[in-house]
Amino acid sequence: MIKLGSHVPFKSPNYLLESAETSLQNNANCMMIYLGPPQNSKRISTDKYHLDEYLRKYSSKIAVEDIVIHAPYIINLANPEKRKFSTTFAIQEIKRANFIGAKYFVIHPGAFTSFTKQEGLNTLIDNLKLILNETENVVICIETMSGKGSEICTNFEDIMYVINSLNSHRIKICLDTCHIWDAGYDIKNTIEFMNYLKSNAILPHIAVIHLNDSLNEKGSHKDRHANIGKGLIGTETLKFYVHCPEFRNIPIILETPLVDGKMIYKEEIASLLSK
Repeated sequence: MIKLGSHVPFKSPNYLLESAETSLQNNANCMMIYLGPPQNSKRISTDKYHLDEYLRKYSSKIAVEDIVIHAPYIINLANPEKRKFSTTFAIQEIKRANFIGAKYFVIHPGAFTSFTKQEGLNTLIDNLKLILNETENVVICIETMSGKGSEICTNFEDIMYVINSLNSHRIKICLDTCHIWDAGYDIKNTIEFMNYLKSNAILPHIAVIHLNDSLNEKGSHKDRHANIGKGLIGTETLKFYVHCPEFRNIPIILETPLVDGKMIYKEEIASLLSK
């Protein structure tokens, strides 16, 4: 089954109920939300989520395990100086995801800032160990990054180093098509790229996909999303990954820009599902 949806708002007054309604209006069967503003730590009580109403009205159309939760941008799990805040807040967010019943929690792995890349990777590993020990069930998906500044996990070797170090079924990969293109991977050569994922034992670890076009050239390290077919990756390449048998039953999430102040996810989903 193809699971295709988008990032949708999670906001007052109806929160989860409205998120599901918006997704269904876009003909989506999965969705991604932030549990509050991604730029700050302000959060609402879980009793305001309208979870029971969502479960009663919409869980047969968008299953609870197909709700992806994205961590806020304010946590930096690769910076030793941010350890206490980042781990504490990530644990709290995962417990909120547990309340919903969500399966996947996507994180940006962070930036090493004034430290070395290896120190950043080791800090991420130590922090994820702590988070795993303090939480349960939810699968933490490390997002592939484009390589801006001192970001870590801008290549699969680094992500697999983290995964192999932790050796946990609760650590997976969120593959972002814009990010890996901007990081230098030629995903337009679809067969070669899929063979790379298979031959390096990366494919089994991919649990979520962020499907975005890119405004920039391959290897630009800029991370600027484009609407489907309006960037340098192109509709046909992105459609290949949507219909790829290896990615069946994996939530594929659009994070494309607004057009004239409006979401066009419904049109993009229709385009991607068409033969």
